[in-house]
Amino acid sequence: MLGGLYLFSALRWEVGCDWPNYIINFEMQKPASFADALSQPNPAHWLLLEVMDLWGLDYIWLNVITSAIFFAGLHSIARRSPAPLAVLVLAFPVLILNMPMAAVKQAAAIGLICFAFNAFIDRRVLHFALFVGLASTFHGSALIFALLGPFIIGRYSLRNVLLAALLAVPGVFALLATEAADIATTRYIATDTDAGGAIFRVGLLMVTGLFYQFFLSRHWQAVLPHSHKLISLLVLGMICLGLLLPVSSVIADRFGYYFIIPQLMIYAALPWLYPRGRKQLIKIAPYLSLLVLFIAWTQLSRHFQGCYLPYGTILG
Repeated sequence: MLGGLYLFSALRWEVGCDWPNYIINFEMQKPASFADALSQPNPAHWLLLEVMDLWGLDYIWLNVITSAIFFAGLHSIARRSPAPLAVLVLAFPVLILNMPMAAVKQAAAIGLICFAFNAFIDRRVLHFALFVGLASTFHGSALIFALLGPFIIGRYSLRNVLLAALLAVPGVFALLATEAADIATTRYIATDTDAGGAIFRVGLLMVTGLFYQFFLSRHWQAVLPHSHKLISLLVLGMICLGLLLPVSSVIADRFGYYFIIPQLMIYAALPWLYPRGRKQLIKIAPYLSLLVLFIAWTQLSRHFQGCYLPYGTILG
């Protein structure tokens, strides 16, 4: 199934809303140099385009490579789950269609962040820092996960969360002072740009986070103790995204795609948190909610109709 999803994403042709934008990037980098690529925001994306041009690779290789990074990361997370297949199935309606099949820069960043999450669970500080750093070179938003660093060794507690938040303040201000933050503010806040469907995607993240916080955390600690600290920290981010919606639905939505990863981990683990057939509705609720969201999106959204249909592939 993993291979089929990868090929479905990697071999698409003229599919995805960002397809024309990445074609423009591909053509822009052709007369440019490595130095030009390094000077750009999200330099790994531009360096990849430069290497492709140097090796004479066609544009389709951008999708092949970024999809490979994304699905390698998703696979690494799925393997840590008690239900790997469930992670892949649940990822398709929102995460796969919107990331590796559209926003390939952030898709690569999400794949690398998946490896960072595994490094966090394994308490491998250098690996965690490396993957977060690499992810941020594809999409600067990934740098937010550096805030998890102090907790790799430290204990998860309210005191440490507050201390980390306090220590993060200088870093947040530094991030807000960057050119990328200025661009995001101009595009998504000052212009009142909205992300279609963000309220549903981010709302579902927030509801999932609250449900975990009040009903699942203790079960998780008992059944899946190694990942409890990571999931508990990421859940705080899922809840906070709801507070960001009134400021900018686009920014909340963009960050939200990273947090679909812990959401998938929670959904896939539900049968193990509620064993022996108890609370069947809770177990099937994620599948039902994502199915309803997917049907509504495919049938009602002009965005879906214009970006994903008809599906084309390089195979003809």
